[in-house]
Amino acid sequence: MAKQLVANFYDCGNDALNDINFIREIAHKIVNHIHSVIVNESYHLFQPIGITYVAIIAKSHIAIHTWPEKKTIALDLFSCEDDFPVNFLDEIKNDFHASDYQSKLIDRALTKQATENV
Repeated sequence: MAKQLVANFYDCGNDALNDINFIREIAHKIVNHIHSVIVNESYHLFQPIGITYVAIIAKSHIAIHTWPEKKTIALDLFSCEDDFPVNFLDEIKNDFHASDYQSKLIDRALTKQATENV
């Protein structure tokens, strides 16, 4: 099986949402938490502000999208393993000085199952 974590961090209170070095540090921290390694990484700096960061990791991928003007961050993390710790979310919330976050862990079926199409 595989799992995907989606999380949004709200009311982020620091200027790091437009700092690619900080975003890379956060991504590396998350990848360490799930016991993986970064294979390749890339990013795009939007003008005037905002970042999209994506990394291919040994277990799949991570993406971080920032909206500094809205003080919001979206995190997507996909892993091809069932062992998927999510106990790092409070730490990431603190790193971003966010007031709150919402998250959802999704089981991704790797074989076709009877599901409702969207």
